Amino acid sequence: MMTTSFARFLLIISGPILLCSCASLFYYPNKEHLYYDPKVMGYHPEDVYFTDAAQRKLHGWWFPAKKSPAKATIIFFHGNAENLTSHYLHLAWITAGSYNLFIFDYPGYGLSEGEPTPKSCLESGHAAMDWVIKNKSLNDPLIIYGQSMGGIVALRTAIDKKSEINLKLVVADSTFDSFQRIARTKLAHSWLTWLIQPLSYVLLSDRWAPEDLKSLSPVPVLVIHGLKDAIVEPELGEKIFEKLAEPKTLWRIPDGAHTDVFLQNDRGYRDKFLSFLEHLDQP
Repeated sequence: MMTTSFARFLLIISGPILLCSCASLFYYPNKEHLYYDPKVMGYHPEDVYFTDAAQRKLHGWWFPAKKSPAKATIIFFHGNAENLTSHYLHLAWITAGSYNLFIFDYPGYGLSEGEPTPKSCLESGHAAMDWVIKNKSLNDPLIIYGQSMGGIVALRTAIDKKSEINLKLVVADSTFDSFQRIARTKLAHSWLTWLIQPLSYVLLSDRWAPEDLKSLSPVPVLVIHGLKDAIVEPELGEKIFEKLAEPKTLWRIPDGAHTDVFLQNDRGYRDKFLSFLEHLDQP
């Protein structure tokens, strides 16, 4: 029988990668479904449409800081499944702390055109950064926040765009830096698939993954990972942290599951994160 974590991975990250090399099977987007109406939740984002290098029309939400001037703009690369109408709640609260928030959907998610692949998701990340810089935050400090599947896209985007923007921080939350490595990790969990671990290096490519995490330096990177994460194992977050150069910080969340850091400790990590941001510019 498959382990619980392996079965959950098949549901959330996509098991068909074990059987064929079609990278689009990594993704489980939901098109158009509205999960949580922001107006009901007390938010009033601006609808944003922009295009990527392949001329796909992409959709995002811009949440302005509730107090002006904003301290920085956070660009949120959300995780797999559903669409931005569920993921925005992970960080929308931070607008009360004087931060702008921009969340966007990858191709094939929500109202965004196209199909999600490692390449198209990276192209959407580049386009999202370009839109924010051109339309909202020309010289303002930017924070790239990547969560789960969005983390590998965010890390690569940060490396690619670092020299063009005023990048204040990169956050890697419950994520991984290699499609091949996470597939091999999952295959190793079950005796049914243990022998075919090498297939992860044959069927999957890391062409669109971050190649040199050390190159992010001197931009600070915060790695967050729950020690009870059964979807993206803590060892994968540890691997990211090992590859980074200073300045870098690792938050190991003792009771943390997958992407639930801001629900832990009676939501105490929200204050800890705000404090972390405030101290970034201090010597």
